[in-house]
Amino acid sequence: MKENNIIEELFCTNFELRNLSDLLVYGKAERWVYGFMLKKYEDEHLDRYKYALQYVKDKKVLDVASGCGYGTYLLATEGKAQSVVGVDLSEDAIRYGEHRYGHTNITRVVDDGTKYKNTTLFDVIISFETIEHVPNYLEFINNLYENLADDGILLISTPITKITNTKPGNPYHVIEWNFYDFHKLFESKFEIVDIVIQEIKIIGERKRKEYNLKNRFLNRVLKEKILYIHGKPIENFTNQYDMNLCNHGYQTLILKKVI
Repeated sequence: MKENNIIEELFCTNFELRNLSDLLVYGKAERWVYGFMLKKYEDEHLDRYKYALQYVKDKKVLDVASGCGYGTYLLATEGKAQSVVGVDLSEDAIRYGEHRYGHTNITRVVDDGTKYKNTTLFDVIISFETIEHVPNYLEFINNLYENLADDGILLISTPITKITNTKPGNPYHVIEWNFYDFHKLFESKFEIVDIVIQEIKIIGERKRKEYNLKNRFLNRVLKEKILYIHGKPIENFTNQYDMNLCNHGYQTLILKKVI
């Protein structure tokens, strides 16, 4: 038993070092390894999971693309979920989570989120920063629908881009959506209960001042002024921003199943 723990500890340490290497070389990493990520991105992940805690008490929860497992652990401990199943494609990520964040109420499974099925339906499904990685995202949405109980809740997040883009800058993403285009993906199967936004940025141009002799004489600035809005770390969306102008940020949809 002691020897096995040493082997797993060495594996986890190596996994963490690989993540740090990605950060140093590329400035980003594919997976969230708690404590081994830039603070800004770590805070964004934590804020999402902490928001989700209010939905999971005494519930059967599915965490899809659970990654390295710290968020799953929060759902089981701080969220007091009845049970949590963490599903991820990566055998290494599941192994890491099992060793670092094992818990009696957590089951971890290596599987594809577009195909995974459980013997019973889930009260709550959580999928944070996953769908933008999935080429067959409509199949993924359909599978989430089929795994969710009729009175269940789905929380799903993704980055926001000004124009839906199938060639995003992030090498791990296959698509990023405009704020409203993302909502359209769920219209036939889900009803939007709430929308949470994080760290949104709106950069645009205000109306240029009229060029005339008076302005020139008074040495008024004639260049176009920049409109800049930076939203809160996490907030409910209440139409306080024109999201068609949003250049950056994240949204989480809280969705109810349409029967």
